[in-house]
Amino acid sequence: MRKHKSKIVKELDPQEVEGYSKARIEHYLSLGYRPYLNDEGHIKWLTQAQMSLRSTGGGGGLSLKKLLRPKKSRYYKHRRRRSHWRSFVKENILMIILSLMAIVAVLLLVIYPYLIF
Repeated sequence: MRKHKSKIVKELDPQEVEGYSKARIEHYLSLGYRPYLNDEGHIKWLTQAQMSLRSTGGGGGLSLKKLLRPKKSRYYKHRRRRSHWRSFVKENILMIILSLMAIVAVLLLVIYPYLIF
């Protein structure tokens, strides 16, 4: 979703809207949308709820939350990604340990067979 919404200048009559076919205008009207002209000169189709949110939620002014929160940098920190090798080891650590123990046991039997027999 866009963070910076354009301001609505005025509500248009659906018959005045240009650039839309009659079928599309009827479809928008049947869904509950009304045409509005924004400050950039574009036509926006909004419901009554969206229009009221745009008119009331106009973010200006200072708040205590804005004053106390540190400013965010424009440059985002890149999340370090775990290498594929690390993620494989992390997911299969139990199997790796059991395999190593089996290999060590077989090597001990091959090198020192008289310990068991």
